Amino acid sequence: MAQKTSGKIAPHKKSLLARIWQARIAYLLLAPLLIGLIVTAYYPPISGLYHSLFDWNANGREVFIGLDNFKELFQDPVFLNSIPTLFKLMIPRLLISVIVPLIAAELIFGVRSKRWQYNYRVMVLLPMVAPGLVYTLLWQKIYDPQSGLLSTILRGLGLIGQDQIVNWLGDPKLVIPALIFMGFPWIGGTAVLIYMSGLMNISGEVIEASILDGCTPMQRIRHIDLPLLIGQIKYFLVFGLIGGIQDYNSQLVLTQGGPGYTTYVPGYYMYIKAFGASRMGYASAVGVVMFVVIFGLTILIMRYKKKEEV
Repeated sequence: MAQKTSGKIAPHKKSLLARIWQARIAYLLLAPLLIGLIVTAYYPPISGLYHSLFDWNANGREVFIGLDNFKELFQDPVFLNSIPTLFKLMIPRLLISVIVPLIAAELIFGVRSKRWQYNYRVMVLLPMVAPGLVYTLLWQKIYDPQSGLLSTILRGLGLIGQDQIVNWLGDPKLVIPALIFMGFPWIGGTAVLIYMSGLMNISGEVIEASILDGCTPMQRIRHIDLPLLIGQIKYFLVFGLIGGIQDYNSQLVLTQGGPGYTTYVPGYYMYIKAFGASRMGYASAVGVVMFVVIFGLTILIMRYKKKEEV
């Protein structure tokens, strides 16, 4: 007697090419984005790695020299001194960019009036209307030794003499603190709003329960708010770290690395070697080192986050 077979027919598995053809519209729409990503995100580091192995200048001369650029780089006193300078600028800026907006968000969140909460959020967002370069140039005027706003205020308070000139960006002892102070009061932008969105997602019942249990505002912030905002804090730490390594806008616009080499950072040194000294191959080596450091930090952070999620 013939064995009865099931009435169900096993679905035919389509080949990869057939599945691609079936979704061809989606692939066609994604193709420009993929090409743009390859050209702008993947090609530059690969090209930089290639050219870092050459003595390559702006005139197009290329001579293969292997790892000589890297050997010279790690013996270059200007580059080696730029690394501690980077940390002197980056660490305070990173802490400020994480902590100050968090304090501002907590203060705004503590305002009972919803109308005033909205007004404060708008006030925080308004500075984003102007480009960042405008603010950098504004701080150049603020730090003007003779007629700058900072010197004028200090003269008015009697903290410096009427004829005393303080060269905020030209004094080796003052230039690093001056660059760190830029952006005061450090609450403009999206950071406050991102923290606010996290705080507003906290259940009102949780906050009411904490009040009934006798929690002070500081206890509530420590035991409720901060644990729930840890994702946002990590986000700002990660991107602040990466952005801090890459940033050299202040040096480019305000100090030109001076006085002397006081404010040189690796990114600015790369720029100077490429467009000032026309040593494109050497500048590529600097860029490769920066890329490896940023890539390594990103991998470590992602692995740490993955372990935490598990």
